[in-house]
Amino acid sequence: MSSSRRMDAMSERDGSRVTQILRDSILKLELRPGIILDEVEVANRLNVSRTPVREAIIQLVADGLVVRQGRKAKVAPLDFDDVPKLYDALLISSRLIHRLAAENRTKRNLKEIAKYMKVFEDSVVSGNGVVRSEANHSFHKAISEASGNKYVSAFYESALVGTIRLSRACFSDTIEYEDGALDRSLHDHLAETVRQHAEIYQALENHDVSAADKLAVDHYLLTKNRVVTILFSQSEALSAITDLSLDSWEPDLAAVP
Repeated sequence: MSSSRRMDAMSERDGSRVTQILRDSILKLELRPGIILDEVEVANRLNVSRTPVREAIIQLVADGLVVRQGRKAKVAPLDFDDVPKLYDALLISSRLIHRLAAENRTKRNLKEIAKYMKVFEDSVVSGNGVVRSEANHSFHKAISEASGNKYVSAFYESALVGTIRLSRACFSDTIEYEDGALDRSLHDHLAETVRQHAEIYQALENHDVSAADKLAVDHYLLTKNRVVTILFSQSEALSAITDLSLDSWEPDLAAVP
């Protein structure tokens, strides 16, 4: 392999690694909403050049986790006033996606959906909220891809990422385990989530558009009712966050190969 190709390959790997580290840190709220992502400082902390940091920021902007403010990039704010609009968008887009997926899914799509459904089930017992959140996102993104419509998928995935961030904000300070057991309310919620995932998969497998539509609404309500209740009980504390510097950020370098 030529030196230029090796450098391109290294840059691509570094870019993926930096993207994953920043994504995890944002979802864990280690990088707070509104924090400025200084390319030089991030590059120094991760021991990489500015190029992969720049590439990572571009991807995170596309994912809705980072926004541009002039020439600066910052972690997308959590605007509590927009929560009802966000969930309206999730409901509309989710129904469209599930209907289209039931119509257009392929065997390959079903295989991907089943794979991530199992990953989510396995993550439930892990006690790691970020791992579980990522598995859930992968499951729903696989359904989005099965729709066969990139424009509706973009709409849906934007709303999905927004609600995932709100979910992480809700549960970031909650204790999932007590004496080795999941909190009962969380245990029940996750059990119902697993059950609904299985029903959604069955509807897609059967090309049952009506069932997929109904299940999309049921799943939306399950998510919304839990998240919104906790979110607004914590909104004052989350809104009061004032430390928006990178000074206290300690990236988990060992978590990403």
